[in-house]
Amino acid sequence: MTEKVNETQGYGRLMNINDLMRYLNLGRNSSRNLGKSANAIVRIGTRVLYDRKKIDSYIDSQAQDR
Repeated sequence: MTEKVNETQGYGRLMNINDLMRYLNLGRNSSRNLGKSANAIVRIGTRVLYDRKKIDSYIDSQAQDR
C-alpha cells in the first residue's frame, strides 16, 4: 500500500503545533505567534490546530510588504 503525498509535503490543511513547527522551520513560540498573527487557529474540541492556507496567505502578504 502506498501513501499519497500532496503538493505540501504531506501536510494536511490543519496542522497541530508540531506539524506547524516543522512546516515553518521555527520553534514552538514563534510558530504559535505566527499562527495567532495569521488568525489561523482552529479549535476542534480541546485540540488546537492551525490552518495551512491562512498561514501561507499570511506569509505571502508579509513577503509582498517588503
